[in-house]
Amino acid sequence: MTIEPPRRRRRHPDELRSEAVGAARDILERFGPAAITLQSVAGALGMAHGSITHHFGTAANLQAAVADDVIGQLLEDVRRGVRALRAGDIDEAGLVDLVFDTFAQTGVGRLIGWLAATDRQMLEPLFSRFSRLPSELAGDTTGGSTVADHELPALVKGIVSGALSASLIGDELDHALGLPRSFAKRRAARELTLRRGASIVSCEFRRPGSQS
Repeated sequence: MTIEPPRRRRRHPDELRSEAVGAARDILERFGPAAITLQSVAGALGMAHGSITHHFGTAANLQAAVADDVIGQLLEDVRRGVRALRAGDIDEAGLVDLVFDTFAQTGVGRLIGWLAATDRQMLEPLFSRFSRLPSELAGDTTGGSTVADHELPALVKGIVSGALSASLIGDELDHALGLPRSFAKRRAARELTLRRGASIVSCEFRRPGSQS
């Protein structure tokens, strides 16, 4: 008896792109950025290498699509966390956990580090999107918020930089120095709490009728 091989499912271009980026993200999380190739993604999807090549052209284009997708998730998580902090739904430690976990779970930190070392031009969209983030967040009016609009750039910078550093060498460095595994998270949360506390006190002194 001759068994017919299974027919490959024909995918719509948008569907193929979505599946390819999803497979590449899985490869990123498991093996790191350098493992994202046309061949590895085609193999993960059970497709011919030519199909992925036809859609993306080069591995660099595929990697750029993955970077855009992962960074988009990072930005959305930062937005969500800062909005929740301004609304009083989470505290400083909650915001730190959210952003640090995004870096740890998606591989975005390793991806950013790899792009910085191999092709810094691919990071330009990241910087461009981050440059718009404070003004987007400033448009959210939250009654009683203790995070002033002018503080948003420094807040985002501090959290993202800490999470990026921790995702690259944080665990290994903490181990080498005999520090607890969660040291970077705790320090970031403490610094954010102190910064916000100082801001609240400053605002109180600036209010009309406050004692100087």
